[in-house]
Amino acid sequence: MARKIAGNQMNLILKHHAKVQDVLELGPGRGPFAEQCQQRKFTYTCADISARLLNDLNYLPRRVQALVPPLPFASDQFDVSFAANFLEHMLDFRNAYDLVDEMKRVVRPDGLVCHCVPNVMEWGLHFWNGDYTHSFPTTPRRAAQLYLDLGLRDIAIYPLSGPWMGQLAHFGNLIGKMIPVWFTGYGAMPTSKFTKALYSAKTTFLASFMIVGRK
Repeated sequence: MARKIAGNQMNLILKHHAKVQDVLELGPGRGPFAEQCQQRKFTYTCADISARLLNDLNYLPRRVQALVPPLPFASDQFDVSFAANFLEHMLDFRNAYDLVDEMKRVVRPDGLVCHCVPNVMEWGLHFWNGDYTHSFPTTPRRAAQLYLDLGLRDIAIYPLSGPWMGQLAHFGNLIGKMIPVWFTGYGAMPTSKFTKALYSAKTTFLASFMIVGRK
């Protein structure tokens, strides 16, 4: 499923920028988006705080260990700066502002800044319960306000749910809401494989969205 999700993300990026060559990703995870970039022979760079995670991605030549923001890259260096499930981990709106501002700085004129994040309007309390490091509530309206305040233009927002996007994402969100987790204490024991898998399934399908803005 991760590959399908990354493929959807890449398709939306290419919808807005047909001449992508240099891509920066923050928080690459296990590398599904990196794989999409490699398949298209893009020059791919990633940054993450975790040395262990970056070591697991040692097949990627451009990996930088860093706590961001700020970003340890020159201005106007990339065509796209991208982050999935990253913005919501910023401590507050100031950190979120600084992050997006830095992602804007490192892309070239007409380059893209892109985030994929949970939609708190649909997640409700699961946004905080699902991950204790979720600190900056992300909604389409809040994300658009942030992008606009930073002078990003041609802003577009796309609903996502697991492997689906667009109208199908609304259907996927209903599936996520119907997955019962109350009997597990709402995922209270993350050390249980069953509890972890069930709660992960729920949050995978609860609505998220991708926002794209142009420098």
